Amino acid sequence: MGKPFIFTLVIIFIFCGFLLVRANAEEFSSQQYLEDEVKIIEPGLLPNSFWYWSDRFAEETKYLFTFSKEKKADFLIELAEERLAEMKVLSERGITSYVDRLLTKHEHHIKKAEELYDELKKEGKIKAEEYQDELEAEILETEYDIRRELNKAPATYEKKRDGALGWIKYQLGKLTSHLGKKKTEISNERASYSE
Repeated sequence: MGKPFIFTLVIIFIFCGFLLVRANAEEFSSQQYLEDEVKIIEPGLLPNSFWYWSDRFAEETKYLFTFSKEKKADFLIELAEERLAEMKVLSERGITSYVDRLLTKHEHHIKKAEELYDELKKEGKIKAEEYQDELEAEILETEYDIRRELNKAPATYEKKRDGALGWIKYQLGKLTSHLGKKKTEISNERASYSE
C-alpha cells in the first residue's frame, strides 16, 4: 500500500462524509418544512373543560403581542384551524353543544384574517405605487441633470478649448521667442567669425 492508495482512501472518506452531512441537512430541511408548513393542528383544551377559559386567554394575549399584520393574520388562521380541530374531537366524542359557538369563532377568525390580508395587499399596492413614483422622480431628476450637463457642454468645451489654445499660443510664443534669441545668437556668432 503506497501513498497514492492512502490518499485515495482519505479522499473517498471525505467525499462520503460530505455526502452524509448533506443528506442529513436535506432530511432536516424537509422535516422542518413538514413541521412548519404542513402541520396538523391538535386541539389543546376543549370547550367542555373548566380550564378552557385559560386557553382562550393565552390565545388573546398572544394575539395582542403579535405586532405585524401578516403574523396576526397567520395566527388567526391557526386559531380557526384549532377551532375546527376542537369541533372534530367533540363530534367524535358525541358532544354537539359547543359546535355553534366554535363555528362562529372559526368564521370570525377567518373573516378577520381575510381583512388583515386585504389590508396588507392594499398597503403593498400603495408601497409599490410610492416606490414607482419615487423611481419616476429619480429618473426625471437624472434626465434633467444629464440635459443640464449637455447644455453646459458647449460652454465648457469652448472654455477648455480656449484654455488649451491659449496654452498652445503661449508655448508657441515661448518657442518663437527662444528661436528668435537663438537666431540672433547664431547671427552674432557668424558675424564674429566673418570679421
